[in-house]
Amino acid sequence: MSRKPHEPTEKDRKQVTMMAGIGLTHDQISKVMQISDETLRKYYYDELETGEAKTTAMVAQNLYNMATGAGSSAVTAAIFWMKTRAGWREVNRNEITGASGGAIQVEQTQKIDARSLDPEQREVLKQVLLAAKGNAK
Repeated sequence: MSRKPHEPTEKDRKQVTMMAGIGLTHDQISKVMQISDETLRKYYYDELETGEAKTTAMVAQNLYNMATGAGSSAVTAAIFWMKTRAGWREVNRNEITGASGGAIQVEQTQKIDARSLDPEQREVLKQVLLAAKGNAK
Protein backbone atom coordinates (compact mmCIF):
# COMPACT_ATOMS: atom_id res chain seq x y z
CA MET A 1 0.00 0.00 0.00
CA SER A 2 1.57 3.29 -1.09
CA ARG A 3 1.60 6.44 0.93
CA LYS A 4 -0.46 9.37 -0.35
CA PRO A 5 1.54 12.32 -1.69
CA HIS A 6 2.33 15.21 0.62
CA GLU A 7 0.00 18.18 0.25
CA PRO A 8 1.34 21.36 1.84
CA THR A 9 -1.12 23.61 3.61
CA GLU A 10 -0.75 27.34 4.18
CA LYS A 11 -0.11 26.54 7.85
CA ASP A 12 2.69 24.13 6.83
CA ARG A 13 4.27 26.78 4.58
CA LYS A 14 4.25 29.38 7.38
CA GLN A 15 5.75 26.87 9.81
CA VAL A 16 8.57 25.93 7.41
CA THR A 17 9.25 29.63 6.70
CA MET A 18 9.48 30.33 10.43
CA MET A 19 11.74 27.34 11.16
CA ALA A 20 14.06 28.17 8.25
CA GLY A 21 14.06 31.80 9.40
CA ILE A 22 15.27 31.00 12.89
CA GLY A 23 18.03 28.81 11.54
CA LEU A 24 16.84 25.22 11.87
CA THR A 25 18.54 22.78 9.53
CA HIS A 26 16.66 20.97 6.77
CA ASP A 27 17.03 17.76 8.78
CA GLN A 28 15.45 19.38 11.85
CA ILE A 29 12.60 20.90 9.82
CA SER A 30 11.96 17.54 8.11
CA LYS A 31 11.68 15.80 11.47
CA VAL A 32 9.24 18.41 12.83
CA MET A 33 7.16 18.25 9.65
CA GLN A 34 7.41 14.44 9.62
CA ILE A 35 8.51 14.34 5.98
CA SER A 36 11.74 13.40 4.23
CA ASP A 37 14.38 15.97 3.34
CA GLU A 38 13.63 15.28 -0.33
CA THR A 39 9.92 16.06 0.19
CA LEU A 40 10.82 19.17 2.16
CA ARG A 41 13.02 20.50 -0.64
CA LYS A 42 10.47 19.55 -3.32
CA TYR A 43 7.41 21.23 -1.78
CA TYR A 44 8.96 24.00 0.33
CA TYR A 45 11.82 25.31 -1.80
CA ASP A 46 10.62 28.94 -1.70
CA GLU A 47 10.02 28.85 2.04
CA LEU A 48 13.50 27.43 2.67
CA GLU A 49 15.10 30.05 0.41
CA THR A 50 13.24 33.08 1.78
CA GLY A 51 12.66 32.15 5.42
CA GLU A 52 15.78 33.81 6.80
CA ALA A 53 15.24 37.07 4.89
CA LYS A 54 11.57 37.25 5.90
CA THR A 55 12.35 36.60 9.56
CA THR A 56 15.16 39.17 9.55
CA ALA A 57 12.79 41.71 8.00
CA MET A 58 10.16 41.04 10.67
CA VAL A 59 12.68 41.44 13.50
CA ALA A 60 14.08 44.62 11.92
CA GLN A 61 10.56 46.05 11.59
CA ASN A 62 9.85 45.25 15.23
CA LEU A 63 13.14 46.83 16.31
CA TYR A 64 12.40 49.90 14.19
CA ASN A 65 8.94 50.20 15.79
CA MET A 66 10.50 49.96 19.24
CA ALA A 67 13.26 52.46 18.41
CA THR A 68 10.83 55.04 17.04
CA GLY A 69 8.20 54.50 19.69
CA ALA A 70 7.85 55.43 23.30
CA GLY A 71 8.38 53.34 26.35
CA SER A 72 11.22 51.87 28.34
CA SER A 73 12.75 49.94 25.45
CA ALA A 74 12.76 52.83 22.94
CA VAL A 75 16.11 54.31 23.96
CA THR A 76 17.87 50.95 24.06
CA ALA A 77 16.43 49.95 20.70
CA ALA A 78 17.34 53.31 19.17
CA ILE A 79 20.92 53.09 20.41
CA PHE A 80 21.25 49.55 19.10
CA TRP A 81 19.83 50.61 15.73
CA MET A 82 22.21 53.56 15.45
CA LYS A 83 25.25 51.46 16.37
CA THR A 84 24.46 48.66 13.93
CA ARG A 85 22.86 50.59 11.08
CA ALA A 86 24.25 54.12 11.30
CA GLY A 87 27.82 53.41 12.35
CA TRP A 88 27.61 54.99 15.78
CA ARG A 89 30.17 53.78 18.27
CA GLU A 90 31.25 54.41 21.79
CA VAL A 91 34.69 55.94 22.24
CA ASN A 92 36.68 56.02 25.43
CA ARG A 93 39.31 58.71 25.63
CA ASN A 94 41.81 58.57 28.43
CA GLU A 95 43.86 61.64 29.24
CA ILE A 96 46.73 61.43 31.64
CA THR A 97 47.73 64.53 33.56
CA GLY A 98 50.15 65.38 36.29
CA ALA A 99 49.38 66.60 39.79
CA SER A 100 46.23 68.76 40.06
CA GLY A 101 45.55 68.32 36.36
CA GLY A 102 48.76 69.96 35.28
CA ALA A 103 51.47 68.82 32.95
CA ILE A 104 53.33 65.61 33.63
CA GLN A 105 56.78 66.31 34.99
CA VAL A 106 59.52 64.37 33.24
CA GLU A 107 62.83 63.92 34.95
CA GLN A 108 65.89 63.41 32.85
CA THR A 109 68.31 60.83 34.10
CA GLN A 110 72.03 61.24 34.09
CA LYS A 111 73.92 58.89 31.82
CA ILE A 112 76.77 56.95 33.30
CA ASP A 113 79.69 55.87 31.19
CA ALA A 114 80.74 52.59 32.79
CA ARG A 115 84.17 52.90 31.17
CA SER A 116 84.94 55.81 33.47
CA LEU A 117 84.24 53.76 36.62
CA ASP A 118 86.85 51.82 38.50
CA PRO A 119 86.29 48.06 38.98
CA GLU A 120 84.76 48.50 42.45
CA GLN A 121 82.24 51.09 41.17
CA ARG A 122 81.35 48.84 38.21
CA GLU A 123 80.62 45.98 40.59
CA VAL A 124 78.34 48.21 42.72
CA LEU A 125 76.52 49.39 39.57
CA LYS A 126 76.12 45.78 38.42
CA GLN A 127 74.58 44.76 41.76
CA VAL A 128 72.17 47.74 41.71
CA LEU A 129 71.04 46.91 38.16
CA LEU A 130 70.57 43.22 38.99
CA ALA A 131 68.54 44.11 42.08
CA ALA A 132 66.38 46.50 40.05
CA LYS A 133 65.82 43.85 37.40
CA GLY A 134 64.77 41.34 40.08
CA ASN A 135 62.24 43.83 41.57
CA ALA A 136 60.76 44.58 38.14
CA LYS A 137 59.49 41.00 37.69
